[in-house]
Amino acid sequence: MSGVRRRVGADRNARLGLLDGFWDRSVVHQARVGVIGVGALGNEILKNLALLDFRDVLLVDPDVVEKSNLSRSVLFRARDEGRPKVEAAAEALRDLNPDLRPEPLRADVVHEVGLGRLRELDVIIAGLDSRRVRWWLNRTAHALGVPWVEGATQGGHGQAVAFLPGDLPCYECSFTDQDWRSLHQVSSCRQLALGAASRGRVGTSPTSSSMVSAAQVHLAMDVLHGRKVVSGRSLLLNLTAPDLMVSGRRFNPGCEAHYRYEPVIAVPLAAGTVTVGGLIEAAAPHVGTPAAIELRWDLVWSFVCSGCGPTPVRRPRETVVFEELACPGCGQERTAQFLQRLTAEEHGDELLADVGIPSHDVLEVQGPAGIVWLELAADRRPTDSVAVLDR
Repeated sequence: MSGVRRRVGADRNARLGLLDGFWDRSVVHQARVGVIGVGALGNEILKNLALLDFRDVLLVDPDVVEKSNLSRSVLFRARDEGRPKVEAAAEALRDLNPDLRPEPLRADVVHEVGLGRLRELDVIIAGLDSRRVRWWLNRTAHALGVPWVEGATQGGHGQAVAFLPGDLPCYECSFTDQDWRSLHQVSSCRQLALGAASRGRVGTSPTSSSMVSAAQVHLAMDVLHGRKVVSGRSLLLNLTAPDLMVSGRRFNPGCEAHYRYEPVIAVPLAAGTVTVGGLIEAAAPHVGTPAAIELRWDLVWSFVCSGCGPTPVRRPRETVVFEELACPGCGQERTAQFLQRLTAEEHGDELLADVGIPSHDVLEVQGPAGIVWLELAADRRPTDSVAVLDR
């Protein structure tokens, strides 16, 4: 018996291998997983991925560790207060599993992470506290052909649900009028973001976070191993009852989220070196001329003060707060000028990076002959393969 125990103990994954059909070493080691949000849910998701011996994990979160995180986040310590969440979590993950290669990315996933980076992932697991970002992630993951697993908690309640591209319903299918109103509560009457002080927060229990994240990772394992997953079917948790149930979502045939980016063509260009005109020129053989880059967000191009004149902004609308409208020169309220598309005639000399386009993005270009999506392949990580499989 002692000899058997020594042999089993020599491999940290020996007990995982005994779980018949659940854990396949080659699948787990080759999988590319993205975790969006590194708060209470994200910590538990990452902990589970490390224990399951995943190797390639992208961490995305724009925030720093606060003292209030320490009661709900297994990877953070008091010494991490003030550090970027992704860096503190990555350090803890390396201690937990030295073979894991976390890629910490302190960024706003909507505006600062290139879609090409997300397109490379095999599954995305969300630990988000924003309905608007979930809505964006649902549309983006479906368009890129990447499955994603949603999780949410509030007090002793929570849910976990997987959404598979092409297998409906999706997250947006079941939106009610109240859901749509909630999406727009973070915007002011001037269509700019409200300050952080006006945004509410939801109480989170570490126990519900632990259980919901476990269900999320289990769903992700099923997706990666090719096991049957019903898209849109939620596991609902109520620890106060206690109760556990499964609920489906209704399919909305008119849902606007059911589109794909096709075709996506990789071009050897980078956001920091190619201009708007250069990208449109690269798209011309596919879409004809004249063509334009269709932005996936409203771009605040400039502020215009009636007394002081225009000031360049060049940032996505949701990253510009209402308070910035006050002119620093005279104090008057300025007018924001918005753009939804970029043309070679008007914006051709602008670098993509200078108008808010993140590295390794996927950009839509429209012309008289059709539409194409161009991936900025020169921004890929050095470790990425040259060819990205079309999804």
